[in-house]
Amino acid sequence: MIDIGKILKRAWHILWNYKILWIFGVLLAITAGGNGGSNGSSGNTGYQFSPGDGNGSTYNPAWVQDVTNWFEQNLVPLFERPLDHITTFIWIGVALLLFILIVGTIFAIIRYVSETSVIRMVNEYEQTGKKVGFKQGWKMGWNRRAFRLWVIDLVVNLPVILFLGVLGLGLLVYFSVKSGSQVAIAISIVAAIGCSFLFIFAFFILMVLLRLLRQFFVRFAALENTSVGESFRRGWQMFKCNWKSAALMWLVMFGIGIGLVVASLIAFFLLIPVYAVLLLPAAILAVIPGLLAFGITSIFSSGVLAWIIAGLVALPFFFVVVFAPLTLITGWIQIYNSSVWTLTYREMKVLEGVVSAEVSAPVK
Repeated sequence: MIDIGKILKRAWHILWNYKILWIFGVLLAITAGGNGGSNGSSGNTGYQFSPGDGNGSTYNPAWVQDVTNWFEQNLVPLFERPLDHITTFIWIGVALLLFILIVGTIFAIIRYVSETSVIRMVNEYEQTGKKVGFKQGWKMGWNRRAFRLWVIDLVVNLPVILFLGVLGLGLLVYFSVKSGSQVAIAISIVAAIGCSFLFIFAFFILMVLLRLLRQFFVRFAALENTSVGESFRRGWQMFKCNWKSAALMWLVMFGIGIGLVVASLIAFFLLIPVYAVLLLPAAILAVIPGLLAFGITSIFSSGVLAWIIAGLVALPFFFVVVFAPLTLITGWIQIYNSSVWTLTYREMKVLEGVVSAEVSAPVK
């Protein structure tokens, strides 16, 4: 059996003594891991004032009026007569899809390179006691190993796609019998509820097991540079030989995770004064990408649309800075969790070596 207490203490030591890992933790917190609307039909978007004649009136700033007019001219007709604007909806869908693909690709690259870097940096620190800088640490993750982690996650999450498919099939069956007799409908509903509970329970157990196995799959890929198939095979073999230790460690980390979630919620409210202090720096920092987006967009479109796009680009930067303390805490949790499983992997490798040596030793 592995020494869980020693692993937890050592992971804590690594977290606080290898601070360059914090940067990768923040990247993992952002990438591992809002939509706004506007109604221009209301006349109460301004504020009230009383002119010298004593009559109250509503005053809308010029920019609010411009935005309202833009929505009324460009968006409202789309929803009033959607069939007349099918081409526009198609282009909007294509643009959103491209945007999601680009952002998703960038986030995936940052996430898997960072995760690979953290695993390899912690492992090397344990082997040699050597700490590396950010540039060298990034290079440790910028290779095919990170791509293999992405493929492993793709395979591990395949049951989610299966779950969605079964859900869609269930809805299809429901609507197909909806027009039948009352008895058939009642029987189908009871059967669907019973099967749903069993399926959801089985799906939950399967995903828990796969997420546990993933800890071993990705470490073979990151540390041993094995192929995806070999990572699955050797990861399963390690889990099979140490399933009691793995299950116990999972239970311990699950309990710690609950405690960390509660602590994070408390920290969220305690850090409200810090958020208020960061509002101004966040606004200043968000202005830079916002103005850049405005300058590029204004070449191709009207001023109002350019400002809207600039605001959408600036908002993520604004929130990242405002909630930077909470992101840092989440990054610490990511680093601690990864370090625990890397140390667990190392302990199991040692145990496997000891067992292999005992088996191969000649009998005297």
